[in-house]
Amino acid sequence: MDSSLYRAAQEGNLNTLREKMELIGTTQLTPNKNTLLHVLAQFNNSCECASEILRTNESLLYEVNSDGETALHIAARNGKMNVGNEMMKFAKRLDGELEAGGGALKKLLTWKNRNGDTALHEAIKNDQPEMVRLLIEEDPAIANIANNALETPLFLAVSSILEGKTALHAVASYNWEGISKELEIYPTIIKEVDDFGRSAHHYAALNGSNEVAKELLEADRSITYIVAENDNSKTALHIATCEGNVEIMEAILASCPDCWEMVTRDARNILHLSVEFEQQEAFKFIMTNSWVENLINQKDEEGNTPLHVYAATPNFHGRDLVNHPLADKNAVNKKNMTPFDVITYSDVYSVRQNTVQKELKKKDARTSVWNASILDNSSRLQKKKVYLENKRLVPIDIRKIADTQMVVAALITTVAFAAGFTIPCGYDGNDGPNEGLAILSRKAAFKAFIITDTLAMVCSTSAIFLQFIGASLTDKLKLMRSYLYAAMLVIVAMGAMVIAFMTGLYTVLEHSLGLAIIECVICSFCFPVFYYSVKRAFSESY
Repeated sequence: MDSSLYRAAQEGNLNTLREKMELIGTTQLTPNKNTLLHVLAQFNNSCECASEILRTNESLLYEVNSDGETALHIAARNGKMNVGNEMMKFAKRLDGELEAGGGALKKLLTWKNRNGDTALHEAIKNDQPEMVRLLIEEDPAIANIANNALETPLFLAVSSILEGKTALHAVASYNWEGISKELEIYPTIIKEVDDFGRSAHHYAALNGSNEVAKELLEADRSITYIVAENDNSKTALHIATCEGNVEIMEAILASCPDCWEMVTRDARNILHLSVEFEQQEAFKFIMTNSWVENLINQKDEEGNTPLHVYAATPNFHGRDLVNHPLADKNAVNKKNMTPFDVITYSDVYSVRQNTVQKELKKKDARTSVWNASILDNSSRLQKKKVYLENKRLVPIDIRKIADTQMVVAALITTVAFAAGFTIPCGYDGNDGPNEGLAILSRKAAFKAFIITDTLAMVCSTSAIFLQFIGASLTDKLKLMRSYLYAAMLVIVAMGAMVIAFMTGLYTVLEHSLGLAIIECVICSFCFPVFYYSVKRAFSESY
């Protein structure tokens, strides 16, 4: 195979493929007789490249390698869904053409390699569930095709998950529909559980097999109440909540409207779980139901309400929970901590937590009496110190911020230094007592220029010095303090530079007073920007 063509397929380089279009139309093979489409399915997942290859040479759709495999076998084995999907779409287009005679997709999906395996066999053997779903959706009948060892895809699916699972577990895992006949023959299989205590309904919820979950509910709605003993006693509703699958949640509650009452072994309800696993859609769905009033203050084994869990979660957004009129903002858990305590003494800090803390304050949330009066003072101070230290943490390297500050400070120093020796209107060059003196030295605006330029020079130089010292510090708190002071000095230096520029121009434009005033007004606009930007930055950080 042409080396540049091979690399283009490896990297998914569409431009190179188009440049080598004349080669795609010929038989380009690797030592194992892999075509360009096989190579793409091995290394890349570009649907654009797959489409370009097939459009240029449609015969590659069925070309096989030395193992009798089409590129779909390779795509299924490697989980390259885009390539596989593009191949099936191309086959459908061929079926739509009268001259093609039909059956192109069927031929592709049922093609067997040297071992008698179809693409579906390969997807199951190599644990590619998304690819399995894609293939099954195109033709469910391929699940019954046996290979040379008389293994059907269904048999392989069961064999690959041996821990006490039944065929129905595999059906639920891979979302294979049409289970009614099997349930008629084996009616008790629907309640059988594996070594984790999970039924097929649990697996349907776990893998997003929505249609199978609905079929199982129609067959026997009592499966909703089966708990997975070795999985924290979760029901299928609990698992669907953890996965954020609202469609299955709705189906379960429509069939069994009272199952929201059930809790896990650690006494967490579905509202706890939606917050803990940060499932925003599941949370919104739960909050719209009337029975949420019975869950909102329910406590788990540790005494945590959903609001405690919300306070401890770093990225979840659940303002509806804080604003709910029935939510107890000052409920205490078994550690005598309110939700406000949980977030205040958290070892993790994020901007979101700072926002939640403000939300809780607005709703009169407070620290518990126990934390306020009984906690040992030194312990409280230590927790507060940990809290303050973590509050100053940011999710990026602080030294990178310092590097930016250093560059800005150095630029200000350079400009201020240069301005000090290239003053407006220059120096008096005439002989006499004023020789060498600044011509405009008696003007008030010029004096303001000199003072602010000097201030900018001193502040920026001091900031550089602080950052230089900070580079050698290892103590986090001292490092942060050093860089914070440096940042403040840089801000002052920026303001001083603007004033120096404004007063310097005013000095030389004093004869044109209107223009000088306009210049001063325009320059003044930056100060409100400075003020509000700094105010907002500090209010979000502290």
